[in-house]
Amino acid sequence: MKRLRRAALLVGCLVCAAGAAIAAAEGGPSVRECESREGFVRVKADRAIGRERCLAAAERVVKAYAFVESAASWSRRDRLRARPLQFRLLDGSMRGLGYAEGRDLMVMRDEYMDRPLSEGTLAHELTHIQDARQLAGRRLPSFIAEGRALAIGHAYRIALGQEKGDYDRRMAASAASFTAGDAGRLLRDYAGAGWDNQAIGTALVEYMRTRWNGAGLPDANARLSRMVERMGEGDGFDSAFKKEFGVPFGELRQAYMRFLDATRGDPRARLDGTIWENVGPLAGAWPDGD
Repeated sequence: MKRLRRAALLVGCLVCAAGAAIAAAEGGPSVRECESREGFVRVKADRAIGRERCLAAAERVVKAYAFVESAASWSRRDRLRARPLQFRLLDGSMRGLGYAEGRDLMVMRDEYMDRPLSEGTLAHELTHIQDARQLAGRRLPSFIAEGRALAIGHAYRIALGQEKGDYDRRMAASAASFTAGDAGRLLRDYAGAGWDNQAIGTALVEYMRTRWNGAGLPDANARLSRMVERMGEGDGFDSAFKKEFGVPFGELRQAYMRFLDATRGDPRARLDGTIWENVGPLAGAWPDGD
């Protein structure tokens, strides 16, 4: 019995020592909750983490949220900070790496926060949250929601000085390979999901910005924000799109399909001027080994 008590005491000491070591490595005492300096972002973790790590996560969310707010060029911002933002850190027991849920919650895998690509994910998912706050219960076509969020997430990574990598090359390969038939199918599915839905949406947003009507619309993202705001005031998507861009969405879809036909087999012509310009080749993705 004494041996068992000594063994239990030893194990307890080792556990305490390990916990102290983890806390020290992650920065100070362990916590499960914290909030950003101004209280807008409230972080909760499903395990005890170092307080400094928790606070650093909160401030990273604040920074990314502010970038998205500026990049989206919202004309009315009162809805964006009317409610606190909940940010959850989970320890591997979650689907995916990060996602937004409704208007108030973003979830991220804790270990993924240590990867540089997570900065883009923060801005991407926070774009969804800002759109949701402006939409007031209405929904964007998923390909536009994803395309807009991916473009802003990319812009944030570049603003932080990150290099384009394999994720960008895979996205570029998809954008280079889409056919007019693909676009006709994917851009009619307003509730689509998955890689192709995200890639076609980003390619469409980039087409609007760089090529639509010849010269493109450099302020395409700001105009999409105004469209979202119109929807938040009661317009449906088709009505809000036509009011903001002057034509029905179907005309944009047809223009993009013609562009895909005209640039089929010529990835450089298709991607020139977009966020994927000079992204570099992905092995096997480009014609003639280019």
